[in-house]
Amino acid sequence: MARKATVDKDVVLRMLREGESTYAVAKHFGVSRQAVDLHRKEFIQGGLLVDKRAPRKTLNSPMGDITEVKNYPAISLDRLVDLVIEAFNSLKKVPALEAELEKYRRSYQKANERIELLEKEVSKRKEQEDHWRLTLQQWKNINNPSNDR
Repeated sequence: MARKATVDKDVVLRMLREGESTYAVAKHFGVSRQAVDLHRKEFIQGGLLVDKRAPRKTLNSPMGDITEVKNYPAISLDRLVDLVIEAFNSLKKVPALEAELEKYRRSYQKANERIELLEKEVSKRKEQEDHWRLTLQQWKNINNPSNDR
């Protein structure tokens, strides 16, 4: 009869929680993937483990970082290169846009100063008109005293 391989369930649970694949756990203990899947099923039914697939490890990463696969639309490499080129071209336009913005800012300040001057002139003219009306009214009162009585 063959020797029965035993695994430490706590270690299996910890490894699965850390995102290790069934194959990696099975290799660690020297058992079959089906044996680890049986433990995984027990952990899921017992509420100790969330029912999800393990994230895939990247092959090129020296540290073996875990990268989760997300539902992003696939972009071709040509399109990605075009997007990067567009981004760099846009960055090249920033200084010119900043200069144009400064030009418009100065223009706005000049226009604002001109508006303030015109408002002062209008206010001054209204004061003059009020003064002339008052003077005209007083002159009429002086020349026609009989109309007031």
